[in-house]
Amino acid sequence: MKGMRRAVAATLAMLAVGSGGPPPVPDYVTSYALNAVDLSALSGGHLGILKAAAPSPILYLDWRLLNGLAVGKDAGSALARPCCGDSSVDPTYRWIDARRQIPGASTDIYYISTEREGPNYTTIPTCFSDAFVTATATLKDRIGRYGASSPGVRAWLAGQDAVFQSCSKPGVVLPALAADAPAWLRADRAYQEAALALYDGRYADAERGFAAIGKDRHSPWQPKALYLQARVALRSATVHLDAPGFAHAHAAIRQLGAAPSGSYGQDQIPTMQQLLLYREHPRELLARLDHDLNQHDPAPDIAVKFKDYLSLSDVSTARPEAGDWIRTLQAKDRKAGLAHAQQQWSATHHVAWLAAVLSLAMPDDAAAPTLARDAAAVAPDSPAWLTAQYHLTRLTLLKTPLAETRSRTDAILARNDLTPSDRNIFSAIRTQLSTGLDDFVRHALRQPYCTATDGGCVPGNFPAGDGLIGKQGASYVGLGGDARAVIDRLPLKERMALAQAMALPRELRLDIALTNYARAVQLQDDAAIDATATQLADLLPQVRDDWRAIVRLRPGPDRRFAEFFVMAKIPSLRSDLAGYSRPEGKEPEFSGYWVDWMLLPRGHATVLRAFPLTRAYTPDEYWSGNDDEAPDGADMACFGKCGRGIFAFHMPVFAGDLFAKARAERGFFLAGDGKPDRIPPDATSLWGEMMDYARLHPKDPRSPETLYRLIRVARWGGNHDHLGKRAFLLLHARYPRSVWATKSPYYYDS
Repeated sequence: MKGMRRAVAATLAMLAVGSGGPPPVPDYVTSYALNAVDLSALSGGHLGILKAAAPSPILYLDWRLLNGLAVGKDAGSALARPCCGDSSVDPTYRWIDARRQIPGASTDIYYISTEREGPNYTTIPTCFSDAFVTATATLKDRIGRYGASSPGVRAWLAGQDAVFQSCSKPGVVLPALAADAPAWLRADRAYQEAALALYDGRYADAERGFAAIGKDRHSPWQPKALYLQARVALRSATVHLDAPGFAHAHAAIRQLGAAPSGSYGQDQIPTMQQLLLYREHPRELLARLDHDLNQHDPAPDIAVKFKDYLSLSDVSTARPEAGDWIRTLQAKDRKAGLAHAQQQWSATHHVAWLAAVLSLAMPDDAAAPTLARDAAAVAPDSPAWLTAQYHLTRLTLLKTPLAETRSRTDAILARNDLTPSDRNIFSAIRTQLSTGLDDFVRHALRQPYCTATDGGCVPGNFPAGDGLIGKQGASYVGLGGDARAVIDRLPLKERMALAQAMALPRELRLDIALTNYARAVQLQDDAAIDATATQLADLLPQVRDDWRAIVRLRPGPDRRFAEFFVMAKIPSLRSDLAGYSRPEGKEPEFSGYWVDWMLLPRGHATVLRAFPLTRAYTPDEYWSGNDDEAPDGADMACFGKCGRGIFAFHMPVFAGDLFAKARAERGFFLAGDGKPDRIPPDATSLWGEMMDYARLHPKDPRSPETLYRLIRVARWGGNHDHLGKRAFLLLHARYPRSVWATKSPYYYDS
């Protein structure tokens, strides 16, 4: 155990060093094992916190660890990689790129369907990736031998295009060869004809074709003939599912096995035999796979075995234990899954089932106190210990003295073998246990687990808050979703203190300071506006002159206009970190959408306004956790990845004491409220006030620019009272030859 912890710690230390590469993706918890740290930990026998939302192959590896079975590097790598999502390595796309090298070849092919329509709106896979790999390699070889423009290569491509058309369309016919076609092309055409017959379901023709190739010692495909015959027989048997077909497939596979050692395809014999057994004797295969997959050392072909095991387990009337455990963790009905896991835990007392029960339990479940005691009893050397500690905290947070929970969490964070995800999870817990602002800052930062180019990110995953990270030394860090939720629930005074906290990276202080500025303007707090604008002159120098202009002016209409003028330059400005995005680049490059800022007279906030939903701080911004049981039940520690039992958001005690003041301030934050009936009658439009100032100050050099910016605000934000049309008409009437009028040939009205 100590050696394993040292190995994990060494990997963590190696990857903690910053580099000159791209910044990380601001996602802090993964249920995959694509990152080198996570894969190293899993392969080395370190489970960490069980992520019930992990892909089934990862859960199977977790099952092995919880049952004292080895994983190892090969098995970890084989089962960790997702099956789909990266088109850059899809052989069909590589084939499409390769064929474009032929002059005159069609260039409007962007996708090749590899399935045919089946009954009842189903599809049947026909062509597999190895066909495209073979075709790409063959085309490259033929171009090298005969030239991309040669008639023979062009004819070869026409034939191969027809073969791949048959992947999804029946009745495709190969184009005829010229009478003087060279021998190499005729040999390739024989292969194409046999492949077409296979895809077309004419198995006897395909087998005869490959058998003929096997007898042609001049054909480059002759060494593969026995293997291809066995593949055809196997495909036919799995389609027709009759005894003669199974017998014929067995014979073809035996014939391949009897060929001289090293013959092409012999390494595929176990896989073909398993596929045949899958269709012919599924119960027997399931029992065999259950035995093989529960051996101490993982099977060399573990990925193929597990795929068949899980699919057979799903349709079995007596689901084997590992398959049952995986599907219980993935139960859509939390309460039903919890009941089953409890039965299994009571019957077996296997720690894997305790982990399953804990991942499905909620603090208000009747069994929660008992489960908490069971979690506390898990030994520190158990592979389930960290999982038990996480759920123990989750189930008892409101029932255990906070000092005790804080101390236990600090001890866990002091370990050097936590993966980035697990450290971020316990940091989120510790943040919600903060004793004050300084303590909050010490735990609010998280280290993302991957960059977009290191292979550790989940394909297609674009978490919320993109860009809200900062550089701290050699590493990148960001505020956790829970930390951002706390900050948005603090009064302005405390937020301003956080914006000055030098323990936070400069970029994150900018994010807090900008949202502070929006709040200060809405609260019409002149002292806060001065202090924040002074700070922003340093943090956002792209508009430094605007910040300094605000500070120079005395309170009054001119100063108020200056406060609004800079807001018109920052479309992504918000009152909260939820929904905010950082302005990047030069000022004209600032992107985003404006909101319809509304202002109340000082002290006239009478309507209580809600804080952003906690789900607004989760990676996908919409949902994380048990949406059916808690309308705003966002998991603010593990983001739903540790199971259906969520870690609900808890305000730190110090912040809870300030909540009443923060709520009172929130009554002034009207921007973005899409319900007109909730806008008090004494509220005024910030943009409308800017418009009035420009109208009353025609000689102010900022007035034409103001009108230009208000036209953009109306197009990409709040078009209050036909703002865009009014600004456009005034701009072109007063300043028709100005650069701002030239930049505004249109207005948008809705």
